[in-house]
Amino acid sequence: MAPDPWFSTYDSTCQIAQEIAEKIQQQNQYERNGENTIRLTVTIRTLLQNLKEKIAFLKDLLLNAVSTHQITQLEGDQRQNLLDELITRERLLVASFKNEDSSIDGHLGCFHSLAIINNVAINIRVNVSFQISVFIFFG
Repeated sequence: MAPDPWFSTYDSTCQIAQEIAEKIQQQNQYERNGENTIRLTVTIRTLLQNLKEKIAFLKDLLLNAVSTHQITQLEGDQRQNLLDELITRERLLVASFKNEDSSIDGHLGCFHSLAIINNVAINIRVNVSFQISVFIFFG
């Protein structure tokens, strides 16, 4: 039986999302310093498109795995939860990139921790419920 590519694709997609968050923070820093952000803007747009494509690919892989009974319904639900979090992360990144909400910028660093916790929970087959509250004041 061939190895399931879903988790490796998920991990690489999370890495892209983290890279986008870092680039957006860098772009915001450049803007505050009056530096040129054109190159970063192009890079971020390319990464956002790549993220969108990877998420679509993960959806297809999940649908195929569930419909052909390659994974259990519980595993499908867990993967769907991870996918939903990625979709939410993508929306936050797009909003942050478009400067729709400057307070989003401070929350982007939390995603790496969430991805690690989710991967650990999936790997040991334990459902983990948690809430992280982040308050960042810019002054």
